[in-house]
Amino acid sequence: MGCTASKPTAGAACVASNKPIGAVSIVPPQSERDCPKENCTMTPHNNHDEEEKKDEQTYTANQDIESTEKLSPDIGITMPPALEKEINDFRSEAEKELVKLAEIYGPAGAKLSRVDAVTLMDGWNKVLAFQTMWKEAFFMRWRILLAREKVICSYNHNDTDENNDESNSKASHRFEKVVKLAEKMVDKNQDPIALCLGSRLSSGKDTMLSLFDQTIRDLCPHTQTVQREAYRPTLEDGGAGLGFSLECNTVEEIFRMLSRCGLRPKHVGTALCEAFLWSLESHTPYALDDEKEDLEQRPDQGAFSRFVADKVARMAIKDMINIREDFATPMFTFHLPTFWRQVKAHPKMKNRFGEKFYTNLLTDYPELLDYFARADMDTLSSHIALAVDLMLLRYSKVVAEVDSVFRKTVDHLADMHRRLDIPTDAYPSIGLNAVKTLQPFFTEYVSSFENTQSPVTADELTQGLVASYMEVMWFVSHPMLKEEKLIAKAEAFIGQCAEELRWPQSQLSKRLCQVKLEINKTGTYSHTSDEIQVGARLAWRNSAKCIGRIAWNTLEVRDRTHVNSPSAMMNELIDHFMTATAGTNIQSVMTVFRALTPDESWGPRFWTEQGVRYAAYKDEQTGEILGDVANLEFTEFIVKKGYWTPPEPRTQHDILPCIFKMPGIDTPIVHEFDPKYLYEAQIEHPDYPDVAKLGHKWGTVPILNTMAMNLGGIQYTAFPFNGWFCSIEIVRNLMERYSPEKFAMAMGIDTKSTRMWKNQVQYELDRAICHSFDKSGFTIVDLETVGEQFVTHCKREKANGRECPGQWSWIGGLAGPTNVTWHKEMRDFLVTPQYEYCAQQWKVVGYDEEPPIDFDLRSRNTSSTTSLDTLSLAINSDEDEFDIKIPRVLIAYGSETGTAESAAGRLGRSLRICRPIVCSLNDVAGMDVVTKKAITHVLVLCSTFGSGEAPSNATDFMKTDIPLRLLVGTKVAVLGLGSSMYPDFARAGINVANKLNQAGAVELIPLTKADEAVDSPAVISGWLELTKNLILPESLETQIEASLGFGNEPVEYKLKWSEATEAKEIVPRFSLPTGESICRVNEELIIGNDPARSTRRIVFDVPPDSSYITGDHLSVQPLNSLDMIKRFAMVFEEELTNAAIAAGRDESDGTAKLVTWQLQQTFEVDCLDNGQVYPAQTCFSTPSTLADILQANVTLSLSSASVNDMVMLLKEHTSMMENNAKVADFVGSLDKLIAEGEKHNDGGSMESFLSLYPTLVDLLEAYKRSTKSVDERGVGSVPSIAYVLPILPRLQPRLYSISSSNVSSPRHVEITVGVVHATTDDGVVIKGVCSNYIAGLSPGTDGAHVSIHQSSFRAPRNLESPVILVGAGTGLAPMMGFVQDRAIALKKEGNTDLDGLECHLFFGCRSEEEAIYKQKLDEYERSDVLKLHLALSRSKVQPKMYVQDAVERCGEHLASLLIDENCHYYVCGDARMGDECYEAFVNVLRKFCKMSRIQAVNHLKRMRVEERWQYDLWGVSTAMDESYAASKELTRKKRASRAMNWLNRMNSVNEEEIM
Repeated sequence: MGCTASKPTAGAACVASNKPIGAVSIVPPQSERDCPKENCTMTPHNNHDEEEKKDEQTYTANQDIESTEKLSPDIGITMPPALEKEINDFRSEAEKELVKLAEIYGPAGAKLSRVDAVTLMDGWNKVLAFQTMWKEAFFMRWRILLAREKVICSYNHNDTDENNDESNSKASHRFEKVVKLAEKMVDKNQDPIALCLGSRLSSGKDTMLSLFDQTIRDLCPHTQTVQREAYRPTLEDGGAGLGFSLECNTVEEIFRMLSRCGLRPKHVGTALCEAFLWSLESHTPYALDDEKEDLEQRPDQGAFSRFVADKVARMAIKDMINIREDFATPMFTFHLPTFWRQVKAHPKMKNRFGEKFYTNLLTDYPELLDYFARADMDTLSSHIALAVDLMLLRYSKVVAEVDSVFRKTVDHLADMHRRLDIPTDAYPSIGLNAVKTLQPFFTEYVSSFENTQSPVTADELTQGLVASYMEVMWFVSHPMLKEEKLIAKAEAFIGQCAEELRWPQSQLSKRLCQVKLEINKTGTYSHTSDEIQVGARLAWRNSAKCIGRIAWNTLEVRDRTHVNSPSAMMNELIDHFMTATAGTNIQSVMTVFRALTPDESWGPRFWTEQGVRYAAYKDEQTGEILGDVANLEFTEFIVKKGYWTPPEPRTQHDILPCIFKMPGIDTPIVHEFDPKYLYEAQIEHPDYPDVAKLGHKWGTVPILNTMAMNLGGIQYTAFPFNGWFCSIEIVRNLMERYSPEKFAMAMGIDTKSTRMWKNQVQYELDRAICHSFDKSGFTIVDLETVGEQFVTHCKREKANGRECPGQWSWIGGLAGPTNVTWHKEMRDFLVTPQYEYCAQQWKVVGYDEEPPIDFDLRSRNTSSTTSLDTLSLAINSDEDEFDIKIPRVLIAYGSETGTAESAAGRLGRSLRICRPIVCSLNDVAGMDVVTKKAITHVLVLCSTFGSGEAPSNATDFMKTDIPLRLLVGTKVAVLGLGSSMYPDFARAGINVANKLNQAGAVELIPLTKADEAVDSPAVISGWLELTKNLILPESLETQIEASLGFGNEPVEYKLKWSEATEAKEIVPRFSLPTGESICRVNEELIIGNDPARSTRRIVFDVPPDSSYITGDHLSVQPLNSLDMIKRFAMVFEEELTNAAIAAGRDESDGTAKLVTWQLQQTFEVDCLDNGQVYPAQTCFSTPSTLADILQANVTLSLSSASVNDMVMLLKEHTSMMENNAKVADFVGSLDKLIAEGEKHNDGGSMESFLSLYPTLVDLLEAYKRSTKSVDERGVGSVPSIAYVLPILPRLQPRLYSISSSNVSSPRHVEITVGVVHATTDDGVVIKGVCSNYIAGLSPGTDGAHVSIHQSSFRAPRNLESPVILVGAGTGLAPMMGFVQDRAIALKKEGNTDLDGLECHLFFGCRSEEEAIYKQKLDEYERSDVLKLHLALSRSKVQPKMYVQDAVERCGEHLASLLIDENCHYYVCGDARMGDECYEAFVNVLRKFCKMSRIQAVNHLKRMRVEERWQYDLWGVSTAMDESYAASKELTRKKRASRAMNWLNRMNSVNEEEIM
């Protein structure tokens, strides 16, 4: 079956399953209810919160689903009235358009004669010679005409008084506005064609060219077998499998595509015909006289006009009717909807279709598991059932009207599939699986209609399902198909660049990863300067029409893609002229301006075809033309519009101005260059002096302005480019555009008696051109020389294993029979990169057109504010500013653990040339800084804390409103950090993105989420690199550096020590935080003496003026250990010792005393950048002492966020060392480990790195050991402290769940601390910074800086509410507070009968010895305050059990509690345990409440929405059950294989048990 699915019976064989499928009985519905109309939530908009809801919630049925007319099987089936009316209305509209076609182009069915067919084929071959120009001209003209009609439709058409000059003037003025408004619509893709085609708009030009091409070729099928290459567009194959293609491969499929997309008869009728004929007339160079005559005939007589009306327009309208009728059969209007409703209502399928669908899919096609590895399978399972609703319950679904809910829904589905990276070649498997899942229900349905007037077979149902599936997937698949195509083109091009530039494989792999990421985020990608240069040179080498390609690899390419200001662009053109003509020896130069963006129709365009073109003037009385006749139409246009005033007196060589059009600016930019930049050669002949008297001259530099260049799928439309002239080019132009008779007369050639006088004139004129250029000193090549050069070029290409494309008519045919190229066989094949012809924008848009004779546009309501002017405001949104500016960047972070802050600092350093502001989100609450500092880019990195909350340094930002439209025009990018192990993954980042979007910000790239549980380091690095490249592309960075005088010197950092102060010789603790709370209790809770197994109960005074509520957190500011500080100091002992001696200390004091003294001296960090000195950006304030900074301000532990910066620093330091081979090997091994992780998104590689070097000190000590052989004194070499301090992250406070009750202990706060003391797989000991710090506090004397951090973790107010508490290890902490409150409340109310007041506590630990608070819990259980369920994972006397096992063991009773609308569930502990418990409760609900998985998941989600499902989770435990690296790696792998885990869970549950 083709992609059209035009017949319901097609494609049946494709869906037959090889596996036996058992029959399932279907019970027909009890009542004949209509299909319910439900609200659709799929309307797309730019709210990330809503996007999350769309992905998390189930689809709802479509608002515009019609009610099925349920009929008794014995009376037959009729078409639903609403559908019948829609088809009749459409048929009536089509008939009106067909009548218009008949009036203009004659009746339908008129045969084209053989002469007509040959005329069409000849003319079309000329079109194909310039196909890139013609297809753009046609397609854009078609869009323009329909956009004009859309504007005009808002107004009334009245009779016009042709004799009323005022009326005619107004009509002309109004028509000019219509033209401009239509242009703006097209520019912003708001025209009817753009809205209908959607993601297919970018391929629309090629599709329509293919339509015309194949239709014309079908007129002459006997002439299509060619002996040599012929012009023929290649129809792309989008794949098959179910018998359908994702692209259009036939004329019929193209017609159906237009219908599917919602185009109507008025779109493909007279407007299409007019655009086709207009583009033939205006954009077919060198058309022959008979072809011109045909176009000038009456529309009902010309071959081209009758062809387009009969073979294209009428056929398209006919197909639009057919496609609606094809899907108005009983199969689609009755059988499939009725069948689907019965399937959904069946007990074995109710709410389980999605589960069965994905279970079958992933079981039968395990190769798809990778694509669903990180998907939320429960959400997808909910979606798929309602996607089938969309597929089967909407009769006219095949026609996706632009504003219909169906279209919006499939567009959202398409975006979801693209974000999941589901490849298009997976769609056949998905379709087969959908049919397989439904096939068991066929038998009963078929039998119920066996003896009726409308029987149906299983094969017909299969065929109908396939047809419906293909129609929906045709929309859903295209965005991903489009992305796949662009990636394929990019990979091919980048591969070519890698070959030309001799990149190593690692560099190619990294670049391809960058490109794929940018395409995925933005729909396009940007090129580096090297890539643009390679691409431009290759495009020249591949240009089949160019005979002078031998110098392709000497082309000088100037990357100016960052230049957007018209004035700056004109200055660049002047520089281009100067570069190209330096010393008169012409250099081939190209200046490349920015590429076309995905949302642009035209992009930046030059209207002037060459750098030097001469105007032409026509004498209205005599008809004589003065000047270059080729430019007559353009000259008249720009004079008429007032863009240019010709000089007086006018001459035949008046140079036209350079005219340039920028998107977003209404009028073109007109610039007249100073004549000193425009070199011309006076044409004279060495033997005929009268030639010079003719006064002809010619520009010496052939700068081409109006070509396009396609580099790896990216289109450049503005890139002035010059080589040098071949003399025959100028000869041909002079002969065609000026009078050859005058040249003959000047040469003494008799045009009447001399045979072949034009050949003689051509020869002499060639001599004159060469002579004139030689005399002027400018480069030119003659025909004979360039022919020999071409042959040499072909030999060089062959030697390099490349076939040289060539178009003989432009090379051998141009050079003539005596040239060496005449007998050279050439193959004209397309190789990319490539130059392409462009349409003439000024002509296509119709700036020069007069209004139609009967045109009169008057507002329907003259008092209304709706007018062309107000419509203009609506369409013409804020114009971009085009001044060249250094980007003003704000980088704001919300960081709890320091990862986001560290990454923000890294980004700031990469953008240092822009002097970015780097600060916390709280520092820019309200975003006033954007206007005060004229910020152009806002980059936010925000982590998520707790239950989807913002970090403490971002809470003020979230609470403060940002004025509406404050950020209009400001580009933003948000990186949300978090872990998918938490229910509210990256919620804070989502909220920040929504807040910025609501203030009018423009997305630089869509919201990106970095998942700590899977691939956070790779995602963070990719996001940082992408944002940096988008804000500061290589070309802009180079220009800014040049303008600011930046050299290649690296940034230098220096410590500036203050005057010496007294210091202590022995320091127990350097830093003494102010406002400390005294530690009152510090006791061990675990029985035994194993220091690696320590959990402590620690009690502090509540900070002054503070209070807490049970369930809150205690924030503790840690201090780094003195041992760690001493190790750090000894790494830099030489630097610190020298500083102490320089300050006057005696060297005889010894290293230890000198280092200790220097640590206590105050200092500042200076940054020296490009000769300027300013304070370095650090996470701490100075002046301060190094000891205080190291102990209380910076993190010495390494993380995925800080590793890259440290390794980069060590690489730079190593590069400056001599004899550094050993050190380079050490640093190379570090770099390789990180690179492998980023290449494969492999978090495990980073964990391996951190297993070796968990702290900065471990890394620096290892590096120093590797440098000892280099340092002559054997002490090793490390970077200066000044370089290390700026990249160190802030030492963040740690949060602990409070385990006391504010009711029983209002002035003291208690926490339960697991003291982290672990060993990595590589034997390196890890000690938790904060836990070891507070574990060492002495009760009654020591204190710590603590504060209360409010939490949403709250117990239910009603004691009668059933409560389920789950905690493992120190996760018991908040539960202890809840239980204390509960015990007090029960005692206070005097309850003696506690029956029915249920509180179940599930507590997990390793063994009885580690059962903390066991005595208290036993007391509570004896008092009936709770029911304790103890799960021991390493007990010597009990079977191994985790808390999730204990939950399932009590499943039946817990299920009865969970369905109670007052039940509350609380879980606290590491996130992996929380995830396992969640799955345990899902299984409990499935097994004992007979729920499907979807129902169980939705039930728990509803509890969460109602705040009855609360969690207090943190990262993976590192000190209890497993080694650090093994635990993190296990979690990462588990989260990265979500689909496999989901499938295993589905298969682990007995289906019969849950029915």
